[in-house]
Amino acid sequence: MRDLAVLLISIVGASVLAAPAQAQTIWSRPYQPNQVALEAVVPELPDDDASVTSGAAFLTATRSLNENVELAAELPVARYDTDATSSAAVGNPYVGVGLSSSSRPILLELGVRIPVVPDNEALRAGQEADLGRTAAFRDENISTSALLNGRVPLGRRASLRLRSGLTFASADQGPTDDREQRWRLPYSAQLWWEGERFMTGLSVEGRPLLSGSAPSQTTHHAVLSLMLDGARAQPGLFVGTGLDPLVQDGQFVAVAGLTMSVSYDR
Repeated sequence: MRDLAVLLISIVGASVLAAPAQAQTIWSRPYQPNQVALEAVVPELPDDDASVTSGAAFLTATRSLNENVELAAELPVARYDTDATSSAAVGNPYVGVGLSSSSRPILLELGVRIPVVPDNEALRAGQEADLGRTAAFRDENISTSALLNGRVPLGRRASLRLRSGLTFASADQGPTDDREQRWRLPYSAQLWWEGERFMTGLSVEGRPLLSGSAPSQTTHHAVLSLMLDGARAQPGLFVGTGLDPLVQDGQFVAVAGLTMSVSYDR
């Protein structure tokens, strides 16, 4: 934890924090403060007979206290459904704070996940649907994160959002009292194009595991997004595929989702 604290102090000391980029979720309308977003994600589960109702939903809310401070909270819920069985699970809720100002397009997210996740079949569906955020469906005692967001304008309508940082988690090791320390390096790069009525996005995101004994917890995806840019509500959809077979054995697994974000206090 000392290394993480040093990293956070260095980032804060070296950066003049800046304009809104929205904390935690990356699938709702970007750069928009004061939002409530609901995302329903359906992953392909090729080794199961799961139905299309298997997946996860994420309810996220952000609130700007002023131009420098934004609060964020997220509630994840997963469902696994077949002809023979059905189960549901609440994932680890997220609470965090975003630090920004109006001088540069940079946002620092500091957050923690509250460990409440149970152990049932819904967890696998939740883990496969859990992309573009800190891990929400892991059996971990504690999970903290520090993520830095940046926005790069590429013209009047296009922009690039870059996001990366570190997460630290501690997990029990089976029947023993030992605990495993897990460091991850979540990242995302999103190219957004703002049209007259629609926004389109091309994203590459991942959550490599830097330490620990579970290589299956390393994930990478490429995603294409389309969103109606309404004045208050922004419905959207996205489709994508996992990229892990490019570097390790496995098969490409598809993922799709629907999003609805609503802006308030505009």
